[in-house]
Amino acid sequence: MQKALHELRSFAHVIDMHQLTKDPTLVLGPRTPSSPVREMNRFQLARYLDYCAEMLALTAKLAALYAGETDDPVIVAAVNDIETLTSDLGRKIWQKIMILGQLDETRT
Repeated sequence: MQKALHELRSFAHVIDMHQLTKDPTLVLGPRTPSSPVREMNRFQLARYLDYCAEMLALTAKLAALYAGETDDPVIVAAVNDIETLTSDLGRKIWQKIMILGQLDETRT
C-alpha cells in the first residue's frame, strides 16, 4: 500500500514538472532568437493546464481509494499528504489559467 501511495506522489510531481515550463505570459512574447519554440496558442495552453489540474485531482482521489476503509494512521497520513500536495499544485496551475483569462480580457 505504501509503495502504491509513493508512486501516486511521484506521479503528482511528474505532472507538476511537465507544466512548469508552461508560462502563460510567454504566449504574448516578445521572443528572442534564443527563446524556445512555443507551439501552443492560448486556448491549447489553457486546455493543457486544465488537463494537468484534472490529473492532479484524480491522483488525490486514487490515493483515497487505495486507502479504502483502513484505520492505519500511516496510510491515512500518506493519503492526506498526497491530497494536500495535489491541491497545492493544482492551485498553482489554476493561477496560470486565471492569468491566461486576464490576458484575454486585456486584449479585447
